[in-house]
Amino acid sequence: MWRYSAAKATGTSHIKVGTPCQDRFACKISSSGHMLIAVADGAGSASKADLGAELASATAIASLEESFAADSVDPLEAVQTAMAVARQRVLDEAAEMEIEPRELSSTLLLVALGPDGSAAGQIGDGIIAVKLDDAWSWVFWPQHGEFVNTTRFVIEPDAPDHIETSRLAPEVREVAVMTDGLEPLAIEYASRSAYSGFFEGVLQPLRAVASAGEAEQLSQHLQAFLESPRVRERADDDLTLVIASRVE
Repeated sequence: MWRYSAAKATGTSHIKVGTPCQDRFACKISSSGHMLIAVADGAGSASKADLGAELASATAIASLEESFAADSVDPLEAVQTAMAVARQRVLDEAAEMEIEPRELSSTLLLVALGPDGSAAGQIGDGIIAVKLDDAWSWVFWPQHGEFVNTTRFVIEPDAPDHIETSRLAPEVREVAVMTDGLEPLAIEYASRSAYSGFFEGVLQPLRAVASAGEAEQLSQHLQAFLESPRVRERADDDLTLVIASRVE
């Protein structure tokens, strides 16, 4: 079984102009024993980005739950299906609201960890990181566009061509998923490497939790960390961080 903590914080740049947090996340330990994590970052230029992120993350988790309720499900296929279902749900919502899909733009990062295999999927920026052989590494390099603060979104017409999915090694016992605001603290762009010190720091308190499920007090501490001056000094965007560790 898994234990996890999760939190999000409104970026100072959003607070200054009075816009809401456009990050969303969804976490659940399914009845099948899978740790399911979805994180979405709504586009700052989209008028209903928070709704798009909410729909994408919630729909993806629901799809994974449905897939793992069946017997002998391939985790990679479950993730691929969830990414596609989430994308279609957002497109359908745009049609129902009679607005352009771009107004619901968001990224989507997805992880499914289970006893019978694990997988991950991503479109857009942000980081999924896993610990293997006592070292942290990213699963997909963030999809940054040609210009600063640009990326890919789940609603784009060519999104299916750019959604990345991958199986995760069975040795994965810890994972961290975050939106792009935390990238400067978590990765080194020049060497394309992960800062293990950052991940060790945020995961250490979770390892001390003996029970499975959400460590709610740690989730509160995680939010305080995201809102702390040392983080705010380096990140003014919305911030989301989800961490999970297997209970041995």
